[in-house]
Amino acid sequence: MTTGNEENLYKKLCSWIGESEDSPWTEYSTELVAKTVLIDFSDKDWEVLKKAILKMPEFWQQRCAVSLGENRTTQAIEILKILLSKSEYKDVKVISIYELDWAEVAIEKKYAHHVKQIIDTTPKSEIEPEIYSLLAKAESSEI
Repeated sequence: MTTGNEENLYKKLCSWIGESEDSPWTEYSTELVAKTVLIDFSDKDWEVLKKAILKMPEFWQQRCAVSLGENRTTQAIEILKILLSKSEYKDVKVISIYELDWAEVAIEKKYAHHVKQIIDTTPKSEIEPEIYSLLAKAESSEI
C-alpha cells in the first residue's frame, strides 16, 4: 500500500522549481528545497527524481542541481554525477562540477573524461578553479 507521499514530494519539488525560467527562484530557494523537500525524500522519491531529471528542461536541471548540492546526501551526489555525465546541457554539467567539488566527495576516475570535455569546450579565461579541482580528484581516484 502506498501513501502517495512519493508523488506528493516530487510534486512539491516540481512546484518549488517551477514550470518555466520565469517561475520565482532566488538564491534562498536552493537551501529551502534542500531543507524542506529533499530532506524528506525516501528511496522511492530519489528513484523517481533519478528517472525524471534528464527529461526536464535546462532551467529545471540547473535549479535541481544547486539544490542537490545543498543536500549532499549519497542520493543527491549520485544524481549530480548523472547530470555531469548525461545531461545534454553544458551549463548543467558545469553546475554539477561545482556542486560535486564543493561537496568534497570521492569522484570516480570515469568522470574525468566528462570534466575534460567541459575544459575543452570552454575558453580558458572562463574556466573556474573548481573545474580543475574536480578533474584532479577524478584523475587521482582509485575508484
